[in-house]
Amino acid sequence: MRLTRLAAGVTAAVVGAASLVTAAVASGPAQAAPSPGAKLDGDLVAAYSRAGATGTANLWVRMSDRADLAGAPKLKDRAVRGRTVVDGLKAKADRTQSPVLKALKDAGLTGRSYWATNAVYVANVPEKVALKLAAIPGVAELRPSRTYRVQQPIVSPKPEPKAKLEPKARLEPKAKARLKAAAESGVAWGVADIKADQVWSRTGRHGEGLVVANVDTGVQYDHPALVRQFRGTNGDGTFTTDYNWYDPSGTCKTAMPCDNAGHGSHTMGTMVGDDGQGERIGVAPGAKWIAAKGCETDSCSDTSLLAASQWMLAPTDRNGQNPDPAKRPDVVNNSWGSQPSNDPLFEDVQLAWAAAGIMGVWANGNNGPNCETAGAPGSRTINYSVGAYDAGGKIASFSSRGPGQDGTVKPNISAPGVDVRSSIPGGQYATMSGTSMATPHVAGAVALLWSARPEYRQDLAKTRELLNLTAIDTPDDQCGGTPENNNVYGEGRLDVLAAVTAGTAGLSDLSGTVTDAASGRPLAGATVHVTGPMDRSFTTGADGAYRFRLVAGKYEISTTAFGYVTGTTTLTLAKDGSATQGVALAPTPRVDLTGTVTDGSGKGGGLPAKVTAEDGDGHTWAATADASGRYALPLLPNLSYTVTYASTEPGYDPATRKVALGAAGQTQDVALTVSLACIAKGYKVTRDGSTEGFDASRLPKGWQVTNVDPHIPNYAYQPGWQFTDPGKRGNHTGGTGGFAVVDSRHTGPGHVQDTYLTSPVYDLSKRTKATVEFAEDLKPAINSTTSLDVSLDGGRTWTTAWTAKGFPGAPGPSVRVVPVPQANGKANVRYRLHYRGQNSGWWAVDNAFTGDRTCTPSAN
Repeated sequence: MRLTRLAAGVTAAVVGAASLVTAAVASGPAQAAPSPGAKLDGDLVAAYSRAGATGTANLWVRMSDRADLAGAPKLKDRAVRGRTVVDGLKAKADRTQSPVLKALKDAGLTGRSYWATNAVYVANVPEKVALKLAAIPGVAELRPSRTYRVQQPIVSPKPEPKAKLEPKARLEPKAKARLKAAAESGVAWGVADIKADQVWSRTGRHGEGLVVANVDTGVQYDHPALVRQFRGTNGDGTFTTDYNWYDPSGTCKTAMPCDNAGHGSHTMGTMVGDDGQGERIGVAPGAKWIAAKGCETDSCSDTSLLAASQWMLAPTDRNGQNPDPAKRPDVVNNSWGSQPSNDPLFEDVQLAWAAAGIMGVWANGNNGPNCETAGAPGSRTINYSVGAYDAGGKIASFSSRGPGQDGTVKPNISAPGVDVRSSIPGGQYATMSGTSMATPHVAGAVALLWSARPEYRQDLAKTRELLNLTAIDTPDDQCGGTPENNNVYGEGRLDVLAAVTAGTAGLSDLSGTVTDAASGRPLAGATVHVTGPMDRSFTTGADGAYRFRLVAGKYEISTTAFGYVTGTTTLTLAKDGSATQGVALAPTPRVDLTGTVTDGSGKGGGLPAKVTAEDGDGHTWAATADASGRYALPLLPNLSYTVTYASTEPGYDPATRKVALGAAGQTQDVALTVSLACIAKGYKVTRDGSTEGFDASRLPKGWQVTNVDPHIPNYAYQPGWQFTDPGKRGNHTGGTGGFAVVDSRHTGPGHVQDTYLTSPVYDLSKRTKATVEFAEDLKPAINSTTSLDVSLDGGRTWTTAWTAKGFPGAPGPSVRVVPVPQANGKANVRYRLHYRGQNSGWWAVDNAFTGDRTCTPSAN
């Protein structure tokens, strides 16, 4: 279950009030202020358009100015820190909202001020008044009020007898066993899965001294599993709601906490539930709880959600008076959010929570299994969100995946969220599924951690770090990320015992560089594995560097790299310290592959070259042959290699050889041949055949132009190959005089071309090096295709000898050489140049040669 927006689509979140905190504006050239109309959100403009001239709208007036809360986290005293945040927010709101409130009063309207987000809510505002409000300096934006609702549960809540728990048949055997064991032990399977019960037994702490809260549908305050933990319970049968309960909409018929939807009681039960008689459904049953009813029923107005979120910063008495930040909760569970979106949602309030030391935890959403389905606020970088898995440790199909804002991995962590048994109104219990059910496991775990290790209370950064570092890595690459941190499980599956243990020992940094002991160069691809209080691995990059953030303690470090002797050492990391450990690996024994690289096309002599060996598993070694062609390449013995020889002098084709090395060295000589272009030094091209220069500015005798109807609707048929340079581009092929061209960008509207230029028949019966060669200037586009086809039967059948599609083309002057060995000894040979494109450039061709083309040593 997860609260989601009722209105279709999520634009920029609830309220302009929900936008990201505005950064200070840098000084610069003065710019014209936006017109008042430009400050009206598009949805608000549409609402006024639908309402007509006399219509009104409920809206938010968002101010641009924000309080500076940067110094609050530095304050050690919790009460002072909370008061500093609230005072700063209120002072900013009082100072900046007064012109808006006055304008509303002058218009006969009453606004409700929200200091946590520096915004004013006002109902029934005519458009002309909205425009006046937008014109007030300091007003950033006006947005319409929106509505949210509780999403239908993934597994419908069905009240069941207190001791009964029926595993669902769809679960795998391992998950069924976990559920059965939970039913027999009296500890909810999720509580046991994250090892909360082991924290209780090992530390004696159950969340004592901490206060958790939820913004939800309310809570049944006297539920057997929740009544003892309610902060308003006086112990004598009476209850105090001051500072412990807030119902901004007045939905509950009495002053006492209620839950008319069931969702809030269920999430609260997972955080702290325990009836004291064996029904242990909560992670931190020693903590106290308070709550604010952000949702009236299964729908949630933005005014109630924002009021509830603001109240968490400074709870009030039952009359909404005498706010006291010292009574704020430590942790707030938020099993609500938008449909898939990265838009800011109450983000300035969330930043204020963090400034005050309140740890907010958010559901990631129930819109899986597709990627990019996380919803705000959980999808935002600043917030900590939770995915859901079942009793077998498998991610739930419904659990939303990331990435979130700006590619941030989401969820941050995963927790039990399938078939979670917890409290519901009426003093009953039910099994539900959703990221709503997973999130309170994390919220409760934070309370348990802070109770066992109070030095982390209010330190949100270190708390996140402990949760992340100790989460059980669960690889899943379907939505990106790494095995250790991916967009399905986040950092992994929650382990609160490991977090508490790590918090007790403290954290430390370990870093270093892996090098080759013989040369001192950094080694890429080396694996550094540490074993101790944590088990982690790191693979080095090009710089050879590695780095870990670890729980302090004694570690064994093992470093491996292909072709090197494994290095091992031990190291003790101090609490809150750092250590540097360089690793120099000795190469394993090598044998030499030696030989000489020479010219194999007639000139002879040695060639300088790069020699590269690859073993088939991604490992490569390289050496350089000198001017005489001699090389020596040290390699690992008893392996097979593919060795590539590439001349560093231009004009030679590379060559590859398969080499199987034994325990001894080996010699491999290689002769490289001149490439088809014949640009190697000391070589010349010899041609024996026919050349067409296209110099007559018309179709040459024996040649044909064939234009194919492209059958593209709404475009006229266009002429194809031409010989008069209709685009006046000039001959840039490298040839001179006339040339053939198909000019897709010049020829008429639509510029559609599908055209062939076909040669006469050539007798190549005495040829042994048959080649087609031509000068060209090819300006392509993404949808253009060029090719050369060859026919051996005078044009009855064709095969493609060369083709190119799209970029990069061949800007002139350029030469295209296409060997056609199939034409050797044939008497009825034709070839054709085919161009296909639409408004996609041109292809100019000149000096088209057909016959024997050889590359031979020149006299000099």
